[in-house]
Amino acid sequence: MITPEERIAILKVIGSKHVKKIQAYLNQNKIYSSPKKPYSKTSISYILSGERENEIVENAIFAYAHQKMIEKEKQQELRDLIVSKQKL
Repeated sequence: MITPEERIAILKVIGSKHVKKIQAYLNQNKIYSSPKKPYSKTSISYILSGERENEIVENAIFAYAHQKMIEKEKQQELRDLIVSKQKL
């Protein structure tokens, strides 16, 4: 079950429209509630808020947040590299 602290951290990494982004990630990775039936935004919201428990979706949410965190770190490294090159 996702704790309130974990939820805050996840939302900070994923940003706005987080449920829609998570739903797209689940669909892209073929994680469905039943054969070929995607998870609804409501279900994802309940799982993300800790009201419902679903280990598969929770793991996918953490994987997506981790992926987004790595992307942001790489983006920042590129920005820092560009800025440092401009100073030379």
